[in-house]
Amino acid sequence: MFAAGLLFCWTCNYGEVRVVEPAAKGQGTLTLGIQPDPEDAAVARELGWGAAIPGAEVTVSPGNADTATGPPIAVLQTDSAGAANVPDLPDGQYLVEVRRLLTAAEAARLTAGEDVIGFFAKTVVKRGRVTIPTPASRRHSLVISEWAFFSEQVPGVGSYDFGGYLELANNSDTTVYLDGLVIGEAYSQSSELRSPHTCRESESFSNDPNGVWARLFDSLPGTGHDYPLAPGATAVIATDGIDHSVMSPEGLDLSHADFEFVGTSDADNPTVPNTVSIGFELPFFGHGLYLNKLLEEIVFVALPVDVAALPRQISEPNDRTYGRIPRANILDVIVLQSTYIVTSSTTPLCPHLIHNNFDRYRAVLMVSSVGTETPGRYSVQRKVAYTRADGRKILQHTRTSNADFFLGLRTPFQLP
Repeated sequence: MFAAGLLFCWTCNYGEVRVVEPAAKGQGTLTLGIQPDPEDAAVARELGWGAAIPGAEVTVSPGNADTATGPPIAVLQTDSAGAANVPDLPDGQYLVEVRRLLTAAEAARLTAGEDVIGFFAKTVVKRGRVTIPTPASRRHSLVISEWAFFSEQVPGVGSYDFGGYLELANNSDTTVYLDGLVIGEAYSQSSELRSPHTCRESESFSNDPNGVWARLFDSLPGTGHDYPLAPGATAVIATDGIDHSVMSPEGLDLSHADFEFVGTSDADNPTVPNTVSIGFELPFFGHGLYLNKLLEEIVFVALPVDVAALPRQISEPNDRTYGRIPRANILDVIVLQSTYIVTSSTTPLCPHLIHNNFDRYRAVLMVSSVGTETPGRYSVQRKVAYTRADGRKILQHTRTSNADFFLGLRTPFQLP
């Protein structure tokens, strides 16, 4: 028997048991405690904050997922103890977004070479007393800035799936070189895990702290310094580097893409450099990498690898070979999940799509519609943390997809 007054967390997972707090009645207060993520405790100490983030902007909106379902209820600022309160809230769930940029004086307190620019978080809560661990956003260097692989529509015909692209951005202050970089699709449980196999049985792939497992991946061409990317610049890797407006009214002209994924039966643009297929299989459809598995998608960018030296493992559900891209080589990861699998799944979702070393939490931004529109004109884009005086945009990177990305109209070749 449970003791009277025992407190439960809302969505704790203890094996297959799910403990849920009973819904409160009437009006109540949401009391928020905004704290640095434990991983960033050393940075907080250097800033003199301790276990609280003071002066953070906190936006509270109605919402039970990554996107608010209505206008903000309150926009608050945390006090010196990292606290903020919203009184008189009815029953329900609320989307809380936290934003705290460092001032120039604060950034100067950090250890030389530390690239933290602020702290950001996004989560769904119920009213009551809630502590929100808020991770630091770092500059990094090369990051994924846009994922655009939604199907486009052809009136009277159906969907067109080859007008997509992945965009990379140089978020640093020095030129980077794209030569030999690896772009791939990581192991995805919804596509590759089949009954009677369980989430636990897939953890050697999906929760490995030492690397990212993949079977489909390409490298960019070049011998070392052929493809420079200047600070603040972007590079677009298209499925096919052609003018897709000929195929679909939603299509974009990607004939001036920086690269195109290599395929066996696609339209090749000789003026756009092809990627090099180095994975264990050739992608289906013959158009090279198509980075949309519909239910879940995990895309990574990594430094060059020696494929022959990669650790390998066979997935029993599909009898396919995967190689582990080492953690030290991983530059960036985006983890996306479909609204369909989240709202319609009849079985519990696996807790780990990838280890926290690579991404803390998935973004549920793969949608079947945006309002009354199909999502063909939309993409998943990285948020801008701030814009410098010279107009250059600095992107947010907390290693948390649901906080770092949003759904918006496509912006290839430029930041949103």
